[in-house]
Amino acid sequence: MLSLASDVRPPRGGGDEALLRVAADAAANGIHLAGGCDLAVFAPLAANALRLGLRVASLALPLPERPLPAGRRLPRLSAHARDEREAAIALALRGLETAAPVGARLALLDFGEVALSVRAPELARTFARAEMDEDEPGDRLRAAAVAERRSRSAEVVDACRWALERLARAAERAGVTLALPVAATPWQVPSPREARQLAEAFAGAPVGLVWDPGRLSVLASLGLAISDDRVRSLAGDAVVALENDAVGIEAGLLPGLGERDARIAAIVPATTVPHIVTGRPDSTDAELAAAIARVLRI
Repeated sequence: MLSLASDVRPPRGGGDEALLRVAADAAANGIHLAGGCDLAVFAPLAANALRLGLRVASLALPLPERPLPAGRRLPRLSAHARDEREAAIALALRGLETAAPVGARLALLDFGEVALSVRAPELARTFARAEMDEDEPGDRLRAAAVAERRSRSAEVVDACRWALERLARAAERAGVTLALPVAATPWQVPSPREARQLAEAFAGAPVGLVWDPGRLSVLASLGLAISDDRVRSLAGDAVVALENDAVGIEAGLLPGLGERDARIAAIVPATTVPHIVTGRPDSTDAELAAAIARVLRI
């Protein structure tokens, strides 16, 4: 099963079939509703997909009710504040209610990001200037961000677990599996270790892990260690593969337009795992077709 993510052709309304046309022309089996999608366009877009013989295989949770105004963000499932977490859970539950009738069986959770004293753009600038060696500015920023993030790990995992307890029950009723992403940076949630911890805590529930070679390649570029055993375990236990490449410490590029860490590229999940091809809206139709063909050869 291979799906094309809405990130590559964000829907502008229920009748906008750019995503569907590209998916069908490139021989994808379905679509994944995530970036650029909202609950208002979900139902008409899903209906159009089914008419074209495409499955609505999966979606991201939470999705906004409607397009977010400039400068606004979604509430975070990992938020420390209970009211923000509740708002994120309510949106995610709405998404599950919308997804089940159209046959979506996977939901990739977006837990949001953690605000740290070191800001992500600061580290990105030092990385771009190749100042990441020992005692250089980037190394000090990375060390400070990692230390602060580790000190908050228990708080973050508790918030994620609290949200998952609510969502897992609803997902089971809807016949949907919740897929946990892996963080590429200290600002993202959950880290590979935290994702494994959460998956183990919900063993027996419809909760699994995401194989994301783009994010894992960023992790390697930042010099944030993850053992070979943990990488292989992540691939072996994944319930979905989010196919994308990275450039430096930026993930989310269409496969073939970036690169993957050699160790990550050498590992693939089981052949039964569904794949979602994702990228950016400026990709051409030819690049999208080539990316889908590349993933089909894996």
